[in-house]
Amino acid sequence: MNLVLQIIQHTPVWVFPLVALVLWLGGLNLRQRTVPLRMLWVLPAVMLVLSIGNAIGTAAAPLSAAATWLIAAAIGAAVGWRLTQTPLAIDLTARRITLPHTVVPLLVCVAIILLRYAFGYLYGRYPDLRADPGHALALVAGSALFGGILLGRSARLGFCYWRAIRAPAANPHSAN
Repeated sequence: MNLVLQIIQHTPVWVFPLVALVLWLGGLNLRQRTVPLRMLWVLPAVMLVLSIGNAIGTAAAPLSAAATWLIAAAIGAAVGWRLTQTPLAIDLTARRITLPHTVVPLLVCVAIILLRYAFGYLYGRYPDLRADPGHALALVAGSALFGGILLGRSARLGFCYWRAIRAPAANPHSAN
């Protein structure tokens, strides 16, 4: 328990509102909702930019970091695509999609927070790990994997929207 208190005490104050925001964004998906098409890309874009930030300037060789990032993001995108349910409705006129409830984005957000905290703790407790390419690649891979899951989810929903545009009469999910 003392360790948990130390971790919380050494966490910068600005982290707590950020964690709350990320959990809120993930929690929005726990209920059915209708969103504008452009909103599908906000969370994945933020998470992928942060994961790219993890890859830049690490102890890992740049080529290794880039390759690890690409592979992990691709795997995450495939997982995200597979886990995503078909939209309940697509309104082509308003450019909106009605999404079913899902726990996946919230779980991904929690996983990202835990990953960042784990590495922050390890790097704070064992500063020598910052120079270890293996640990750097693990952080790069984890961040890219989770960001990729969110990207794959948005890509699948975007694909459903695109498919509805291409064949509105053949798509029972379209609403004009």
